[in-house]
Parts: sequence; C-alpha cells; structure tokens
Amino acid sequence: MSLVSCFGNSCLVTLGGSGSRAHVLGTDFGLAAIDGDRATLHVDGREVTCDLGRSVSVGALRLTCTAATDGTVTFTVVRD
Repeated sequence: MSLVSCFGNSCLVTLGGSGSRAHVLGTDFGLAAIDGDRATLHVDGREVTCDLGRSVSVGALRLTCTAATDGTVTFTVVRD
C-alpha cells in the first residue's frame, strides 16, 4: 500500500507492507523495514534510516518520519 498527498514541494507519504513503493518529487521511495521507532527506507537505491520525529536529508530532500506502526510508516518529504 502506498498513499501520497502533495502540496507544492511538500508531500505526506504512507508506505505499508514490506516492499511497498512510491514515486515522490522525482524520487523513488520504498519501505525496507520497521523496527520500533525506526524505519529503514530505500531512497533512489540508497538505504536511509529514519527515526520517528527526526529529520534526515537525502540530496535536496528532507524526510521526517511521523508514525510507524505494524508494518506501516508515514513520513513527510520536503524539497529544500
């Protein structure tokens, strides 16, 4: 499952289930794993770890994981 909602250069993304994918702001995102308050995402082929409530920069994008429950992760993507 993948849900994407964008407004301008900011998107809210929910990925559910191992291997779920979405194409957002010209970038491919995939869910690799969730371990407690940490999600591992594939971002254009790179493995990125995202802790809940923290931001991580990937190229010109900033990701902030906002929720991770039972195989589903929700995060925002903002183009800086």
